[in-house]
Amino acid sequence: MNSFNSEYFKEKINAIREKFSVCTPYMTTLSDTVRQKILLILAESGTDGMDVQDITAKTHLSRPAISHHLRILKDAGMIISHKKGTQVYYFIYVRNALESLMDLISTVENLVSKIDMESVKEIAPWMITGKA
Repeated sequence: MNSFNSEYFKEKINAIREKFSVCTPYMTTLSDTVRQKILLILAESGTDGMDVQDITAKTHLSRPAISHHLRILKDAGMIISHKKGTQVYYFIYVRNALESLMDLISTVENLVSKIDMESVKEIAPWMITGKA
């Protein structure tokens, strides 16, 4: 495949565009270091889960701030919650997010592997060196 304008690449680019759309909430959610930390805290808790008070104790944030981040994580489908009595426990649940992200990466990798790098060297050598 020598041409970036080929029908093959157009189809693959459209598929990647759709996959980016699916993954955007995950990437946006994961771009915040507080949410990253909360996910790691929940991962450490394993199947026990944690309530807002326990999560707050492991961070420098207020309960309302933690609740805000938990809502974002939950809306993105990266955590789940379960009510036990009056307490709500949160659990990491990133399987769907990871599968979608891995699918996106695999699709991009597949597309890039089809690019004839010898042609790129001839037509646009700056793409190889990364220097414009």
